[in-house]
Amino acid sequence: MSASEGSDRAAGALSALEEALRQALAAVPRGQVVKCITTALPAEVVLDRSARLHESKVRKVSVSMPEELADAVRARTGSGGFSRYVTDAVSREFQHDLLGELLDELDAEYGPVPEELIQQARREWPDHDDQS
Repeated sequence: MSASEGSDRAAGALSALEEALRQALAAVPRGQVVKCITTALPAEVVLDRSARLHESKVRKVSVSMPEELADAVRARTGSGGFSRYVTDAVSREFQHDLLGELLDELDAEYGPVPEELIQQARREWPDHDDQS
């Protein structure tokens, strides 16, 4: 396969992905789309919180945070829920970091997404806010 054929094939795949995302965004709420995307990614890219983090061995760690925040978390989680709440929050942040790294890799390989496509996607997003 020539470089040109490979480039055409990649462009076709990206077009198909764009159309699939458009259809998904039109059909379901944003949160459900995000959940589907993160579920579809390989385990190396996004950790499955419920299957991996909460069933694995645990290690007690010490974390410092503002007193008011610790009190608010304790009030929200009740007795025994603090660690789970913090674990879930750290897991989400870790997933966010991994997705950011994946986006950086895709930008390096394929170039950045053109601004006009980003704006089009924002306009088509079900809960798009014109203020952003």
